[in-house]
Amino acid sequence: MPTYAVIGATRGVGLEIVRQLAANPDNTVFATARNVEKSLHLAKVIQEAPAKNVVALQADVVDHRSLKVAAEKIAQATGGALDVLIHNAAKMDYANGNLYRSLTEYESMDALDAEFIEAFKVNTLGAIHSVDAFLPLLRKGSTKKIVIISTDGGERDVVWKTGTTILAAYCVTKSAENMVMTKYAAELVDEGFIVAAISPGVVDVSGTAASPRMSAISW
Repeated sequence: MPTYAVIGATRGVGLEIVRQLAANPDNTVFATARNVEKSLHLAKVIQEAPAKNVVALQADVVDHRSLKVAAEKIAQATGGALDVLIHNAAKMDYANGNLYRSLTEYESMDALDAEFIEAFKVNTLGAIHSVDAFLPLLRKGSTKKIVIISTDGGERDVVWKTGTTILAAYCVTKSAENMVMTKYAAELVDEGFIVAAISPGVVDVSGTAASPRMSAISW
């Protein structure tokens, strides 16, 4: 029975990944949320899963200790193994209006620094925290796969060709996340791991968005 951990599973792409994985009764899916009790969309997917094969776990990628706790709970349920890790957590800050700013459009360097540091914690360090927490379980799994949900906005060629100057903090820190994926791929290849970053393209997430402005994930 394949086991999956989906990190960042409360809405959008992560939620849909959970729903589709849960449709196969042979799968067991562990879905993380920063606040399980408030994750109503995830609760609905869990309730509607035909095989009741989805388990919600509380964890925040900024808090590496919470991911370790989630990994321990999965180990208890699976005998210490995990087959596939899908890291989907990301920060796109609509609330303060900074999401669509370019590098020259912040009102101050302090505001830019604060936005970039928070984005880096989630989009870059979050991926490291996630992989490191679950790596001992993945080493005992049967498939040894790590998937990071990335974005074309983190690719230099795409940004250059499209002339995209906005989304500065998001694109820069997701570009760093792509390097995180590459570093893990190089380190783990001799152990038989497959590590990949996948960009889903423009995805309409309005149905489960936290904000009415979140009509799509660009790239």
